[in-house]
Amino acid sequence: MAKAKPIYPTEQWIEAWIDKYLDNATERVTDFNEVREKAMDAWWDNEIEHDRATPFDLTEEEEKESKKARKGMARAVNAYGKEVKRERKPNEVKRWAMSVVKTLFEGLALNGKCEAVTLTNAERTLDFVVDGKHYTLTLTEHRQPKG
Repeated sequence: MAKAKPIYPTEQWIEAWIDKYLDNATERVTDFNEVREKAMDAWWDNEIEHDRATPFDLTEEEEKESKKARKGMARAVNAYGKEVKRERKPNEVKRWAMSVVKTLFEGLALNGKCEAVTLTNAERTLDFVVDGKHYTLTLTEHRQPKG
């Protein structure tokens, strides 16, 4: 969906903004070009906030090229600029804790307290259903406290 052509500020709007700025100015203004720039910035900031067209919007082609250029930017690189494949080691303590919790919930399922116990992530999440409502239990390992 293409945006409409940008609407530029009128001289009356700029003058009104400058008058309002000068009325509220705490310091003495010596550079009126700077104040005019602030007025223009205020106009374009308002246009951007309301998702209206601006002269610095990318065209559809430029947007596609930008997305293509940004794709896959985050990657591990060693000191020589070569790509490095990072492999995550399994956290055996979290796996053990989640297996214990799963066994506990399966015991509850046998007693009819809950149902559909599923370990969706071996180190992080367990899904289950109680009275028709779906729940997820998440295990978080905290970092060592500083100091």
